[in-house]
Amino acid sequence: MIEIVRLAAGDERLIRAGAHLLRNAFGGSPGGGTNDDRDARYRRSVDTAAVFAAVDGRDLLGVTSIVPYEQWFAGRALPMGGISAVAVAAHARRRGVARSLLMRAIEQMHSDGQPVSALYPSIPPAYRSFGWEVAGVLAQIDLPAARLTAAGASGPAGAGHTTDVALRALDRAEPAEDDLAAVHGLYTAAVRTAVGPLTRTGPAFTLAKLAELDGVVIASVDGVDAGYVSWSREDFPDAAPRLAVHDLIADRPDVRDALLTCAGSWQTSIGNTRIRVGDPVIGGLGLPRGAYTRHEPWMLRIVDAPAAVAGRGFGPLAADVDLEIVDPQAPWNEGRWQLSVGDGKGSLTPGGTGAVTVSARGLAAVFTGYAGAAALTSAGLADGDPAALARLAAAFAGPAPWMLDDF
Repeated sequence: MIEIVRLAAGDERLIRAGAHLLRNAFGGSPGGGTNDDRDARYRRSVDTAAVFAAVDGRDLLGVTSIVPYEQWFAGRALPMGGISAVAVAAHARRRGVARSLLMRAIEQMHSDGQPVSALYPSIPPAYRSFGWEVAGVLAQIDLPAARLTAAGASGPAGAGHTTDVALRALDRAEPAEDDLAAVHGLYTAAVRTAVGPLTRTGPAFTLAKLAELDGVVIASVDGVDAGYVSWSREDFPDAAPRLAVHDLIADRPDVRDALLTCAGSWQTSIGNTRIRVGDPVIGGLGLPRGAYTRHEPWMLRIVDAPAAVAGRGFGPLAADVDLEIVDPQAPWNEGRWQLSVGDGKGSLTPGGTGAVTVSARGLAAVFTGYAGAAALTSAGLADGDPAALARLAAAFAGPAPWMLDDF
């Protein structure tokens, strides 16, 4: 018999077994370390996340975690449950272990007031069967480090350019609180109007951890902070080292170019870079021929439809759509609803004619603006009056959804 239990700090046997299961499923965690180190990291996750184990007596069958995050949705932060560390033991597969864990996770997120949930899927069909759908991407670009220094020539000095960009490094030994706050403020200013980026607040984020990165450099113009870049050096046993650029945040081209040149100066010892990009920085990179862009999809699930709509920001368009939501795993979402959007806000109230029938997956894909009316129809995620479908897609339309963090 499968039982789902929530792990607590004292559940040492299950914590060690869970850490071992995750090592089997995903290999060594970033940063490597001994088994004891990895056990300790998993043990700490019990304090900051809702960690669940599927057991049959003393036998551990599977695990999953819900990490409390917030995502920006067009200027408003929405609580989000990040599903991570999902693994089922080899001997327990085809017994419904993942189904039991995910159903418990949906119920827990609903109870905890997390109206949306996101994850990075290893097996998308498994999550689709529980209402998650691809709703955004994390974009990364692989290119030579020398190309970063060449970015300084992206435009002539003149309008929007200045030679007075000052750079300072975050003190890794004793990071100044003002510098930590500056980095987070610059990140927030760049992403808050987007759809999908994490707010980087809450128990999963500690600003002091920025000092654990190999480099964080802040740029300022005339004494005003205007951007930053952060990176880590990645070494591999059988391959050349790589510079992983985590963030490149800049509000003007000359600041961006100065930060790219700074990161690219490692070209004498590190030949390749992998840079995470989002809307604020992807334009104007001047990618060379042969650069490789990789889009890693993330999936979203609407856990509480009325709360998700009420907590999201919207554009200037006004729209009203009658929906019939089909969501057997979250029955509180099912039924007929009236969607009303106007003045940058939205609401979902019971009632209406059900002019558009939309599945949980369809609602997730349209909620971020990732899927339009044609995509919803062709994928079989929504059906109904074409004009109402067009209004539904238009109500959520906006910038392409993206994240800079994985989990």
